[in-house]
Amino acid sequence: MSYGQGGPQWTPGGSNTPDWDALAADAERRRRRRRTTVILGSAAAAAVIGTAVAFAVVSQSGDDSPTDQASATLPEPTDVPSGSAGAEPTWRDVSLPPLPQPREFISDADKDTAPFDAETFWGGEDMEIDGRTYARAATGPAGDCAEATSDALGTVLAEHDCTALLRATFTGGGVAVTVGVAQFASEEEAQAAREAQQGTQGASLQPLTGDGVPAFCGQGGCRTTANQVGRYTYYTIAGNADGSPDSGEGTPAQQAARDGNDHAFNRIIQRGEAQASASADALVEERRRGD
Repeated sequence: MSYGQGGPQWTPGGSNTPDWDALAADAERRRRRRRTTVILGSAAAAAVIGTAVAFAVVSQSGDDSPTDQASATLPEPTDVPSGSAGAEPTWRDVSLPPLPQPREFISDADKDTAPFDAETFWGGEDMEIDGRTYARAATGPAGDCAEATSDALGTVLAEHDCTALLRATFTGGGVAVTVGVAQFASEEEAQAAREAQQGTQGASLQPLTGDGVPAFCGQGGCRTTANQVGRYTYYTIAGNADGSPDSGEGTPAQQAARDGNDHAFNRIIQRGEAQASASADALVEERRRGD
């Protein structure tokens, strides 16, 4: 006797009580098979229905794409309400004119109006270049260009309308260096003076001594430099603080002359930067008051 197709068998001569656990397990397997069949059948039916609906939609729309159908519902451009006539936005001009550049001030006497005196120009007490420090030992007031230079350089400066020359002496490491900066009426005159000085023998700055600065370069063997930027030329003369002549390459005196050259250039550029910054602040303040 069988309890259900495919179920566990009960044979005569055995126990009259069916194996209920086996029957229950068999029934659960049959329920799972029926549930799987129903799910698969429902999915297939949904796919068929979806295909039919999609076919119907395409048949109704003809050659129009979905984008064309959506666009067809939008109003024509003339149907869209427009803004008020002539209501264009207006903007207040808040731009500033080009900010002045430092080079403009050190090249133009009309703009370069800062005081040209020892304290204003040289600034701090020390000269520091790449970790090398020299103490400022003496300064001279802005004076006649020829008085602070050799005769040869004095003649060149006078011929090109040098208006004033500043000097300062710095000491350190057994050497002394005098740095001089000459001011001209224009950048063109400064350039011409620099070119003329290059071809003139013995055209150099005179050392500034006194006020505790020992005499140096009295026996020759000094190191000199000359350069130009904007309406300024600048010069250095350096030597051993004990007055002995200097010679060779890479000596402290030679380095001091180069450091003095860089220091003079930096001070001229800083002069231009300070005036350019002040001019920019004035432009901003003027615009602010105008608002």
